[in-house]
Amino acid sequence: MKRNIYRYMAVAAALAAAVSCNLETVPHDKYTVETFWQTEEGAEAAMTGCYNVLTYGGLFGGSTPLLEETCSPNAYNYNNSGGWNVIALGTHTKNSTGIIESRWEHCYEGIGRCNTHLNRLPDAAVSEERRATMEGETKFLRALYYYMLVTYYNGVPLILDEPQYSHGSLPRSSREAVVKAIISDLDDAARLLDWKWSGSDQQGRATKGAAMALKARLLLFEASPLLNPSGDVSKWQDAADASKAIIDNEAAAGYDLYDDYREMFLPENEHNCECVFNIEFSKTKNTPNNSFNTFCIQYRNNAPLLGLMEEYEKADGSGNFVIGDYTGLDPRFYATNFYPGSTFLGKENCSASEICQFTGFAHKKLSIYDEQERDPDDGIGETNYMFIRYADVLLMFAEAQNEVDASPSDAVYEALNRVRRRAGMPEYTKETEDDNFSKGEMREKIRHERRIEFAGEGLYYNDIRRWRTAEDVMNTPIEDYAGNALAVRYFDPDKDYWWPVPESQILLNGALEQNPNY
Repeated sequence: MKRNIYRYMAVAAALAAAVSCNLETVPHDKYTVETFWQTEEGAEAAMTGCYNVLTYGGLFGGSTPLLEETCSPNAYNYNNSGGWNVIALGTHTKNSTGIIESRWEHCYEGIGRCNTHLNRLPDAAVSEERRATMEGETKFLRALYYYMLVTYYNGVPLILDEPQYSHGSLPRSSREAVVKAIISDLDDAARLLDWKWSGSDQQGRATKGAAMALKARLLLFEASPLLNPSGDVSKWQDAADASKAIIDNEAAAGYDLYDDYREMFLPENEHNCECVFNIEFSKTKNTPNNSFNTFCIQYRNNAPLLGLMEEYEKADGSGNFVIGDYTGLDPRFYATNFYPGSTFLGKENCSASEICQFTGFAHKKLSIYDEQERDPDDGIGETNYMFIRYADVLLMFAEAQNEVDASPSDAVYEALNRVRRRAGMPEYTKETEDDNFSKGEMREKIRHERRIEFAGEGLYYNDIRRWRTAEDVMNTPIEDYAGNALAVRYFDPDKDYWWPVPESQILLNGALEQNPNY
């Protein structure tokens, strides 16, 4: 995929310029919206342009997934890089810049490219088979961009046509309308795409499994306490069914849990069996790369907090982490974190201040680093970001099915245990009195597992929002390795479950309605 999807990058850049041009004359010395799809190269470049927005800073580029973790009790962003720390502190406003502004803009840029591509596909110079797969890929991407919008801002203007001037005055559509459109696109994508691409150079493109998994994630959000306070079981059933449909086809898709939790994230193991959908990065010239390495081990403004460490269990299940004792923990602790006494950048037994002067911990998982010395070329990061991996599918199913069942079923135990088994942690057995969980107890076990399994990957912020626990876990001091308070965060339950519509957008479009209490 890295060799293929960025192959048309220069032409895709021409597409972006062409789409924004409204001149009536058609020049013959450059690409225009009228001529772009008249060649196969142009059509493929347009497809690449739809993917490329995923690597922008408002979505998953730079170090965005790492910094999103700092809006949760898991990590600390000491200098407000990307505008994330004001969200964590609850001091963000409708005028905040950074991620609140860029996510809206970049999602709509992606949507505009997808809409243009879909509109031009019927006359594109490609085979019928390629036309169908392009439609599937593009509808998946449009659904992903809209998923990001409704996840953070709630209802947004729903635009399904090629960009027009009149779109700049559209009001917000209801959440229900946007979600319906997302599901329609994902169902179409699942119908048009296969589980796998035939060529190794096509890896990284959207697949049937990616479309089904994004649908499951969306439905899980819809079923959650934030949006389903009455606990309507039918919504949980929809989420359970969507995730189980993937599990039932794991052999056809080639999905499984990768054997080594740490090595799964390294560039040499990208596109492994656990990857459902990647955001692709590369060191190749003129292709998107990221700053995961430098943020993890140089800037360290995604530094893990004591609250996360205290969530790790002992590897034998005998208890939890205790301040200062870094021995015998869940193996995922060592695969995810640098800690006082560990080897950091080639130096053994580092002090807390050498690891990170702010928290004493540093994030390892999405960097290339374990114990080796600094690589002078690490500023150009090519570690892919797994937007959805198979462990998430299993835990989504476990969470949703647990809410459907009167008491936890064998299927829920097995999905949860598969994740723990791979990690090397003790499994839960219903036959054991201590492990014969009630629905509520199992809910907490699944939530714990999600926090540990995906620590540092940027998922926990949305988990605590959809569980509607953010008002409990965020209104508290955050602490360093020794239990010293670093800051006191604030989360307003009447406001902060949704981001504000950027004021810059409302100034451009007076029909946009602001979210409550901004």
